Amino acid sequence: MDHREKDISGGKGNGGILILVLFSILLIAALSAAPVADRTPDVWGFSRESGFYDEPFDLMIYAPYDEIYYTLDGSEPDRDSVRYTGPVHIYDATDDPNVYSMIPDVSLFYDRELKELFMEHRLEDDITSVVPDYVMPGYNVSKCRVIRAVYYDDEGNKSDVLTGSFFVGKDKAADCKDRMMISLVMDPEDLFDSERGIYVMGDRMDDFLAEALEESSGITDEDEDPLSDLWEANYTGRGPEWEREASVQFFQDGRLILGQQAGVRIKGGFSREYDPKSLNLYARSEYDGNRTFDLGGSIRLQEDKLTLYNGGEDIYSKLKDPLMAALCSEMDFATMSFTPCDLYIDGEYRGYYFLTEQYDKKYIENRYHVDDDNVIMIKDNLIEEGVDPDLEKYQEDMLFLSEADMTVDDNYRKACRILDMESFTDYMAAEIYIARWLDWPGSNFEMWRTRLADDGEYGDCRWRMMLFDVNWGGMTYKDGDAKRDSIAWARGQSPLLDNLLNNDGFRQDFTERLMSLRDNEFAPDRVEEKTDELVRIMDDAMNDHYRRFFATDNGRFHEEAEELKRFFRERRDFIPEMISSNFE
Repeated sequence: MDHREKDISGGKGNGGILILVLFSILLIAALSAAPVADRTPDVWGFSRESGFYDEPFDLMIYAPYDEIYYTLDGSEPDRDSVRYTGPVHIYDATDDPNVYSMIPDVSLFYDRELKELFMEHRLEDDITSVVPDYVMPGYNVSKCRVIRAVYYDDEGNKSDVLTGSFFVGKDKAADCKDRMMISLVMDPEDLFDSERGIYVMGDRMDDFLAEALEESSGITDEDEDPLSDLWEANYTGRGPEWEREASVQFFQDGRLILGQQAGVRIKGGFSREYDPKSLNLYARSEYDGNRTFDLGGSIRLQEDKLTLYNGGEDIYSKLKDPLMAALCSEMDFATMSFTPCDLYIDGEYRGYYFLTEQYDKKYIENRYHVDDDNVIMIKDNLIEEGVDPDLEKYQEDMLFLSEADMTVDDNYRKACRILDMESFTDYMAAEIYIARWLDWPGSNFEMWRTRLADDGEYGDCRWRMMLFDVNWGGMTYKDGDAKRDSIAWARGQSPLLDNLLNNDGFRQDFTERLMSLRDNEFAPDRVEEKTDELVRIMDDAMNDHYRRFFATDNGRFHEEAEELKRFFRERRDFIPEMISSNFE
């Protein structure tokens, strides 16, 4: 036994005991003087982990100090909040009155007069299907119990916020076995306040309409109607000033798989006017030290940005984007993964979503194994990843591809060094097959490449394609898309495609790829199988969604699914006719 062990175990007399007592006193004093952030983490928490419970229970809050405050509405607690003096009863909150679900300011489509004004100034006859008939819920929507807590130390320093989400009831546990559940907890004013709330029309809509209505009263047929474009609102705000902090918790099979702080922004174009809205989630070190969302394989990649996707303009089925991703997953262009989920915001059910990745340089690095600092991404002629000289290079490449004589072999060989022709052919054939038009290819068009030559298959500095937002302008049978000449449409919108089709070899490859899609990726039997699989997964959840937003069952969801299948059946017969009419 060495000398130190001997002293601590007692040795001669009571010296060892005295040393141990003095050490304990000093340790306690040091802990008491330590900053809040440096305290032992296991003394700050709830007595139960966030998750799913069959029966109600009492929740205790543990903290190193007695001054504890909490809230149950999503707001951040402080000394004006409820003081914790004993266990908080956690129960199925569904029978509590709806609060955030009853705010009509989240969409102009809840307001009859605004909806009529919208239809008068913005609606075209061929897009009536994207005007929703929203109804405020006439029942108590599903809820979880959210609690946020803080404590103050002896010097008045406030701790970080502790957040919990508790789903009580056997029915909620059953739902979680079919899909991911996500609880987003944040200050309600960050969402619904007329000045700073990002989810509402708010003050920005009031100001916009006052000015636009005055301007539109004096316009002539030659003038541009200020009410014909996207109306300004709080929810159309973009950039860091319209990002708000939240706590987000992900549950899979009834188990909490990740909980962390995140930035939240509204995502989308026209779909920002819908309810529910798509949300972007950002992992940022300044919030809680996390730079990524690590969901442990629940989605395809570990990302620093995720999207809660509402389905875009495909509001009645939400099928088009996940179906196309499933059908095209093995084709030579980028696709996203779609994980079905229910979203709760501040404890109230907010609808059925898909959790997806975002296209950025990290996505490219993870999928194509190239250095993310070497990635250029251009979307709708704007830089998504890269620097100004990268955009100049893109513009130079597109000018050559769009104007050079592609009947000259040397020009076409150069074009093949600039553009991955397999990726471009696959992508254009797929988009044209599904009859994309309206907002494509003039927009919703994205490419990527490496800036410098990199090791591996994809480090060759050639532009490659990325599929996204196929939820509007295509695959709609009742709009006549099955017999739409989308080759002619795409050639008129894309000088790049139009010019490349002057080359005999490219035209041959393109038409053969269109024909091969009929019997392979888009074969009607395969489409029906994939569609039916999605319908089975989504059926119950979409019934809840329809009840919440349309006060009906999901009958239209099934009608839209059948329409999709009918589109692909009849589109198959039209493809040869379309090819023949364009290329004789």
